[in-house]
Amino acid sequence: MSKNSYKYLKYVALLLLIFEALYLGIPDFIKPVFVYEYIIFFGLAYLFAIFQDFFNPSEKTDILLRVALIISSIVMAITSIYYKETFSVVFSVIMVVGISFSLHLTIKHNKKNKHKD
Repeated sequence: MSKNSYKYLKYVALLLLIFEALYLGIPDFIKPVFVYEYIIFFGLAYLFAIFQDFFNPSEKTDILLRVALIISSIVMAITSIYYKETFSVVFSVIMVVGISFSLHLTIKHNKKNKHKD
C-alpha cells in the first residue's frame, strides 16, 4: 500500500464502525439524547479531521471548529450530569480539557507566527 492510502484508511475504518453500530442497533438502556449528542460531537470531530487532512483550512475555520467541539463537549457534560452517567461525564470533561488545550496551543502558535512576520 502506498503512503497516501493510509491517509484514507482511518476514514474508511470510522465509516465501517458507524455502519456496524447502525446495523446492530442502539441498546434500549441508552438515552436517545446521548446518541444524538455523540453523533454531533463525533461528526464535528470527523469534519475537523477531514478539513485538516485534505483542505488546509484557514486559521479562523480551524479555531471555529475547535470551539464548536468544545461547546459540543460542554453540552454533553451538562446532559451527562443531569442523567448521572459517570462515564459520559468523565469523557466529556476530558474532551473539553483536551480540545481547549489544543485551541490554546493553536492560538499561541498563531500569535508567535504573526510576531515573526
